[in-house]
Amino acid sequence: MLFFVRNAVVLQILALAAVLSWVHGGTRPDLLIPTVPWLTLLVVEMALVFPQAKSTETLAEARLRVWRSFARDPLLYVVLLLTIYLTIPLFNAAGAPRFLPSNGKWFIPFPPFRRLPFCVKADEQAVLLLWFLPSLFSALAAKHALLKRGKRLLLESLCWNGALLSAFGYWQLFTGAKSVYWGKQTFAYFFSTFGYPNFAGAFFTLLFLISLGLWFGHVSVGLIGPQAGNLARARDERKFWTRHRMLFAMFFNLMGAFGSLSRAAILLSVLLGVLYGIYMFIGSWQHANTGKRAVLLTTLGLVLFVGTLSFTILAPDSFKKEVVTITPENVLDRVSGAGYHPRIAWEIFLEHPLFGVGGWGYPHYQQLYMTAEDFKHIQKIGGVNVHNDILQFLAELGVVGTGLIVLAVFCLAIPVLLEQVKLSKRLSVPHENESKVPHPKWLYKLPPEELGVLFGCTATVLHSLGDLPFRTSSIQIVWFCALACVSGFIPKDHHTSS
Repeated sequence: MLFFVRNAVVLQILALAAVLSWVHGGTRPDLLIPTVPWLTLLVVEMALVFPQAKSTETLAEARLRVWRSFARDPLLYVVLLLTIYLTIPLFNAAGAPRFLPSNGKWFIPFPPFRRLPFCVKADEQAVLLLWFLPSLFSALAAKHALLKRGKRLLLESLCWNGALLSAFGYWQLFTGAKSVYWGKQTFAYFFSTFGYPNFAGAFFTLLFLISLGLWFGHVSVGLIGPQAGNLARARDERKFWTRHRMLFAMFFNLMGAFGSLSRAAILLSVLLGVLYGIYMFIGSWQHANTGKRAVLLTTLGLVLFVGTLSFTILAPDSFKKEVVTITPENVLDRVSGAGYHPRIAWEIFLEHPLFGVGGWGYPHYQQLYMTAEDFKHIQKIGGVNVHNDILQFLAELGVVGTGLIVLAVFCLAIPVLLEQVKLSKRLSVPHENESKVPHPKWLYKLPPEELGVLFGCTATVLHSLGDLPFRTSSIQIVWFCALACVSGFIPKDHHTSS
């Protein structure tokens, strides 16, 4: 019972993330609206009433500390402004543009209040509240109501939730399921609870890279620098399961990325996974003795052998078909925005630069800007999206809405950066473990978990340049919470652990 009380905020955020991911990957507003708003309110309530308390303070003192930190955080006010901004269009719907055959022109209805943010349909605008509010309020709660150990627990729990979803996805495939939860809804392809493969791919790629960083953070204690070598934590890492438990979560999330058959997910998980692997190998090699170096080389050879085997002989035909289409030309074509959608989104933004045309307004406005040539090559599948999150948010939310989202990201990232800078300054002082830090020292003084989160969040951003991973709450809540929790791996000093 004491565990549940101490980790009430962790469990509440995890419950919200689980609902958003297990209920059709967060893409069914009709199923989410009855539960998600209340779960979000419970997250805020738990953060204010049952925050994690330090060993030197009472619960009442912890509450006062958290309330003060909430009030001082610019992120709170950015999130509140974004909430107001996304709510106003619900009462200022304009309706969809209509083509009038009588005069061959488009009729564009005006909203009741022309100077305020508007939308086409209130129910479509409401979906954006399901995307951003649960994610950002969860990040706020994690940032202020959790101690460092709570942030580490939450991030690991999110990775295990992804691992379970991946295992569930393969269970459905092995049992011959034709739809999510063995239902009757038809999809071109589905995996786990996601009816859209690229949502699944972005979700599992993000969690694979985070869990890879968490795993290496456990196994590298005492090996790659003073920040990881504190004795209190090292004692906890002696047991095999403690050190390697995240290896299993990492494996299942990687298999989830592959099982999605998303080309972007396969490419990003392999490239960034290899890059992180090089970082691990170099860091471990520099301070390994001859015996350990032999083990490293053997492990590297085994990984390369199994990887090659998995991509060739063992891989199913469906996976091989997707892999062979991953060419530099196709990647550049997708990222550069081939087709008419990027151009049209930019034109919509230029005409509505301040507030945009509202949530899901792009599908209603795009035909106004299509040329005769565009109609000849109209995209029938997936044509309601730009497949570039930045451009679509600019078209639908304008500079104000998109700016508030970007500002929220900065409010999460900048404190972590400042905390890391302070740590680097402390570690610049001669230290007994300084000689153990591999080169380049600036890189290996970063906690491995922090680098894993950086790789994972970067993968989602790169994916968003050619798709729409930020248009679902299941990915958003992991992405924002990862930024909020990464400070849990930055120790206050190199002698103690929190």
